[in-house]
Parts: sequence; structure tokens; C-alpha cells
Amino acid sequence: MNLPCVLLTRPAGRNETLSAALAVQGFSSLVLPALSLQAQNLSEEQWQDPNDFDLVLFVSSSAVNFYFAALQARGRSWPNNVLLAAVGLATATCLRTQPGVCSEAVLHPESADSLQDSEALWTVLEPRLAQLERVLIVRGHNGREWLGQQLEKRGIQVQRLAIYQRSPAQWSVEQGRQIRASLQAGRLAVLLSSSQSADAVFANVQSLGLMDVWARCAYVVIHPRIEEHLQSLLRQAGITAPPMVKRCTPDDDDIVAALMAVLSRD
Repeated sequence: MNLPCVLLTRPAGRNETLSAALAVQGFSSLVLPALSLQAQNLSEEQWQDPNDFDLVLFVSSSAVNFYFAALQARGRSWPNNVLLAAVGLATATCLRTQPGVCSEAVLHPESADSLQDSEALWTVLEPRLAQLERVLIVRGHNGREWLGQQLEKRGIQVQRLAIYQRSPAQWSVEQGRQIRASLQAGRLAVLLSSSQSADAVFANVQSLGLMDVWARCAYVVIHPRIEEHLQSLLRQAGITAPPMVKRCTPDDDDIVAALMAVLSRD
């Protein structure tokens, strides 16, 4: 019996929980990260110590893991008097598992129904701005500037630290065959967790000759901006009848429910 299949494209180490949850529900999955993440080798001059800031803001779980690994490699621990902020619930959960971090010191959008983005975090930070003079934003090599700009407009000094580098992963010919076989066996859904990952997936689709597959998949995205970018890529590819696209929050349970919903439709 052929199972509906999901193509999971989040960074390495962040797909396994989803894959296991989908398997329980009778869905198979292909784990093919769209982006490869590498730690930046920071000199002591480039390093930003948390003691120098009132708040350190993390844009993703990857930013958390890379930063705390670098902190521990320097033999340092998290200071008690420095607040932490996370763009979303998953990042906040990751922060709370780090050594020395007090759960109450982690600020984040608490509603699972929110978009879990910079705008949602801003509503949490805004009442505390009087307490903040210096803020560090820990992120990948590039990223959206909106939140940092809002802080700077309020007179807060903002430092940005690129703790890791994102680069497009190159899928193999054999992985391309697996994708095509999955679609031929039944419905195939693709999870896209960022606009950059959508670009990387599209590049692999083109290089592996899978444009016909791209047009026939269903898609689940975790933010309106990703959906807009995906639709732009589809138009550029000349796909005039856009595939099904379902949007959900970044919460794992919500992602699983959305993927099951698009795969279960006739």
C-alpha cells in the first residue's frame, strides 16, 4: 500500500519529530533539508558577550544552538541579569533548555495563534523598552532587519551577530528519483519554513528536472510572506494553475495537522 508522502525541508535535526508524528498517522516522509547551516568561526574581536547587553534576541533555534555552543567553548556561562528574547515558541523552548537560562527571563510571543514573527515579538518588547539600552540580535549571516530597525528608532543601541551561515543544499539525482517516486505513489506535500528554503527547493527542482512535480505538489507554509514568495516562484515557473497552499503556525502540532489536511483531500 502506497502512503501519502511529505517532503520535510527544515534544517537538519528539525524534521525528525515531524516525521515520527506523521508516521503515527499513516504518512511517509522524505527528509531533505533545503538549507545547510554552518557555524561562523568568530574571532574574539567579532564575538559579542551577553554581559555587554541588556537583552539578547534570537531569531531561530539554530541561532540559539550555535550561540550557546560558542559561549560554552569560551568557558563562559549565561549571566543572571540579561534578558533573552525569541521570535517564536520553538526558539523560546530551545532557549529554556540551555544551561544557566532562567525560564522567566525568556520573552516571546505566547499565543500559539500568532504568526510567531518579528511583529509579534515587538508587541512583547515594546512595554519593556525603557529598560533596554543595548540589544544583541543573534541570527544567520543575513536576515530581516525590521525588528532591529524598530529598536534603533527608539534610541536603543543594536548589535547584530551572524552566528551561522545558510547555504542551499544540493539534492542528489537519487533524491530526485525518490521525490518523483513519492508523487507517483500518491499525493505529495512540501513543507516550506522560510523564503530562502523555498528558493533552495526551487533551485533543486530545476536542476533535477522536477518542474512537473513542483506543479503537482501541495504546500504547507508557516508565514504569509513565505506563501507570497512561493506564489511568486510558481508564477515565474509559468505555473498558471497554482497548487494547493495551506498556511499554519510554526508549532509542530499545527504543522502536522496542516500537512495531514492537504494530503487527505481528494
